[in-house]
Amino acid sequence: MQRCLDAIRERSPGFRARRPQLQMIAAVAHALARVDASDAERSDGAHLAVIEAGTGTGKTVAYLLPALVLAHLRGRKLVVSSSTVTLQEQLLHKDVPDLLRFLPFPVSYVVAKGRRRFLCPARLAQRLDQQAAVEPRDAPGQQDDAAADGAGVRPLRWFSRLAEAFDAGRWCGDRDAWPQVIPESVWASVTTDRPGCLGSRCPSYARCPFYQARQRAKEADLTIANHDLVLAAADMEPGSTLPDLREALVVFDEAHSLPSKVVDHCASRHSVCSAASWVSHAARDARAAVTALRLGRFGPDLPDPALPAARLCAALERLLEAVGRHCEFAGQQRISRFAGGVLPVEVRKAGAAVLDAARAMGQDLLTLRTALVDRAGDRAEAVQPHLATLGGYFPKLEELVATWDWMLCDETQHPLPVARWVERHAGSGGGDDFLVCAAPISGGPRLRELLWNKVGAAVLTSATLRACGRFAMFLEEAGLQGYAALEPLALASPFDYGRRAVLHIPGVRADPRDAAAHGQEIVRRLPALLARQRGSLVLFASARQMREVQAALPDELKACVLMQGECSRRELLERHRARIDAGERSVLFGLASLAEGVDLPGEYCTHVICAKLPFSVPDNPLEETRREWIEAQGRSAFLERSVPEVGIRLAQATGRLLRTDDDHGTVTVLDPRLGRTHWGRMLLRGLPPFRIVIGDRPLDAPGLAEAA
Repeated sequence: MQRCLDAIRERSPGFRARRPQLQMIAAVAHALARVDASDAERSDGAHLAVIEAGTGTGKTVAYLLPALVLAHLRGRKLVVSSSTVTLQEQLLHKDVPDLLRFLPFPVSYVVAKGRRRFLCPARLAQRLDQQAAVEPRDAPGQQDDAAADGAGVRPLRWFSRLAEAFDAGRWCGDRDAWPQVIPESVWASVTTDRPGCLGSRCPSYARCPFYQARQRAKEADLTIANHDLVLAAADMEPGSTLPDLREALVVFDEAHSLPSKVVDHCASRHSVCSAASWVSHAARDARAAVTALRLGRFGPDLPDPALPAARLCAALERLLEAVGRHCEFAGQQRISRFAGGVLPVEVRKAGAAVLDAARAMGQDLLTLRTALVDRAGDRAEAVQPHLATLGGYFPKLEELVATWDWMLCDETQHPLPVARWVERHAGSGGGDDFLVCAAPISGGPRLRELLWNKVGAAVLTSATLRACGRFAMFLEEAGLQGYAALEPLALASPFDYGRRAVLHIPGVRADPRDAAAHGQEIVRRLPALLARQRGSLVLFASARQMREVQAALPDELKACVLMQGECSRRELLERHRARIDAGERSVLFGLASLAEGVDLPGEYCTHVICAKLPFSVPDNPLEETRREWIEAQGRSAFLERSVPEVGIRLAQATGRLLRTDDDHGTVTVLDPRLGRTHWGRMLLRGLPPFRIVIGDRPLDAPGLAEAA
């Protein structure tokens, strides 16, 4: 490993191995080397590492170098997971190829994607035949609009172009490799999921893009994945989509987002009225498949899904009545939460009937699917359309079952409570429909079960893992508490914040909780704050306030603003960089997604302005349940949850300022609570060591720096 690092130093102009980077390399190597640890060592968490690496540490090299070397020496697969497509692309196209030039052994690598990102050739052929029968061919000289955004585009033209490119070898079947955006309605009809796939019995198996990609992933030394895919793979048969995680070395970059990802992964919801509709369609399609393929009569070996479907529809009707009686939606209110997670007796009984019938129907459909696959040997072309149709119902049934598993679970068997609520929305028939929703308040126990107790060895890293200077909240949310050998490591950024950056807290008078007054003051202050800046980033906690401020700006400044939502994030950043490169002024207006994973070094960003401290929406039912549980124990939800969460988001936002050793600039926070309250000072302790200036006098005036 030292030889590789020496080679990087010698052959990379400008590369400097900093002490924090060397410390991180050692910590990563120490944890990943425990992949062969004993059960006792693993139960103490010796195979795990948690590392906060400040901006400029060089954390990508610091984890890739030791991970690749150890994977090679131990004969293990390496999985690197990120939460953002941007980082995946950076790893694939820059970081990994750059590093491999200095390694004395070859490394093969791929990006892993879910099945839905790949073409199903069998479905494309079927859709092409079906559409050709109902849609006229193009008239001579008709304009080719297949590259448009999908509005008004005839499907046949899309299917023809996709088929021609795939058959000619000009396209590999990866949706992301197609040069234009493929409309969702088109793509959904030419891809498939696991229940709708015939696997090796499909006539197109040999040229299936998904199975070819999966084979490449199995053979690769390094797999670049994302958190969602890793969580899904951990919940499936080992080795089905990713290398067997029980034997692999795994690095989670941007690990601060992992706890929220697993909560999303666990959360379930289903509609009530719409569910009754697709359940009826599923029973009809199942009978149609049996008839068309002459599978025989329904009986013990071939159960009729229409019977549990009728039970399920009746149970959903009773659930609808119970929800109508027990859930209150005053005025424009969309959400009705079950306080304390307690379900009314009627709702619980109806839900239990839904769960029982859904499980029975799922089992019957699974038996029918097995019969279809068995018949595929000699009639694959005839079987595949029915299998694809029925396959679409399995995820819906699984979601319905998962929702009521959470809704009805015995909380005495779970370490943390479950949030339960109902959302009202417009139904397809013009009346109201309802979404029944459930989610655990934390994904920590699930992460422990899925990953930490099973994975070969793992490193979790990010620039922002601590909240207000402490790891406590991350460790709790990530299920990492209680591992005696796990000692989180915090590595400070090597950047000279005290000399090159200022944190400015002006004397804003408007209360940020008064959105109208606060927005007006932001409008008054922005022209002066942005007057001498070429590249700036203004971050808002509310899309509504962002739009209102932009609309109220003077025309001269408004012309410089590029606002999130007007185009894709990539195009927004490209336009911003182009303006700065042309010597013009450019101001980015954005929300939370621009506070993370955005790299704007040098003149691209010398001023970051946070309009307001980014507190969560208080009426989120998951957050309400979490705070309710904390308060019931006599603790402060505000200090234990709200403030630390804001601390992480604020650290991410301020991290957009200094991206290289030569950068300089100012972070301005237009929320006076940061400098006036005791919890505001807690937030400051979690930020880099800026020179802090409080008040409205010029930032470069002597004697105005005031330590918070």
